[in-house]
Amino acid sequence: MENFKKYVKFFKLFIIAYVIVSFGFVLFFSGRDFLKVIFHINVFYFLIGIIIWILFIVLDGFRILIISKGIGKSLSLKISIEFITSGSFFALTTPFGGGGLIYQAWLLKKYNFSLNQTLSLIISRGICIFIPYLTFLPFVISSVKSNLLKIFVIYAFLIAFIFFLVLIFKKEYRERLKEINWKFLILAILISFPIQVIYLSFLYISLKTLSINPNFWNTFLKQIIMQLSTYFQITPGGLGISEIIGSIIISENLDYKYVGFSIVLWRLFSSYLSGFLGFFFVFNRLKSPQ
Repeated sequence: MENFKKYVKFFKLFIIAYVIVSFGFVLFFSGRDFLKVIFHINVFYFLIGIIIWILFIVLDGFRILIISKGIGKSLSLKISIEFITSGSFFALTTPFGGGGLIYQAWLLKKYNFSLNQTLSLIISRGICIFIPYLTFLPFVISSVKSNLLKIFVIYAFLIAFIFFLVLIFKKEYRERLKEINWKFLILAILISFPIQVIYLSFLYISLKTLSINPNFWNTFLKQIIMQLSTYFQITPGGLGISEIIGSIIISENLDYKYVGFSIVLWRLFSSYLSGFLGFFFVFNRLKSPQ
């Protein structure tokens, strides 16, 4: 019970930090135009963003089902979504976003997964996410004109490339990949392309929510840079750092007063909704650990 109280207290502090950073970003960029931007918010597109997020989470859950089948295990869609969103929650609340592994291993142990099988699942999902990014990156490189954006593209490419180098050269990870049936992994990779396309539409939806009519392809490519640039940040969930990097990337062709709102909406759809759902899953588990 003591740990449960600490957990709830910690989450309250995290929410306070999130609200302060988000509100600070919005005010910094919008200034005296704050109310003017508020009146531009299109509730219809905000609801579309929520629906797209739900679609993404459900499809990501099916991806976990496929990978777990390849490991010779079976999970329900609900548990798959709990696995994903609890990982998202701990990614948001721990430095470098690496705090979810212990909880996810504990969760899947209840469904007869060994630690090695849990690692296989996490590594395979990581591959499914990064392969579409690496596939899309050449299009990003060819479309970038700004020297500043080129720096972020190089950084984003290095993040994805280092991920695969670690998989190739670290024996433990290679061993974990041997535990999955390659047919299931290939299927999971193939469905990951439409799943990541849905995920990479969140910046477009965020701008549409502000009654802006952006070019979908342009926002799609920029979000790839933004997502890869915000991985493995030292602050919990990249809070603050992700907002700064994102604002630099999107401010190139966007009216200054919309930048803060755009970043807050993008982070809400792409990260925080999943993290908030994960909190409630973790909350229920810790409240009734049996």
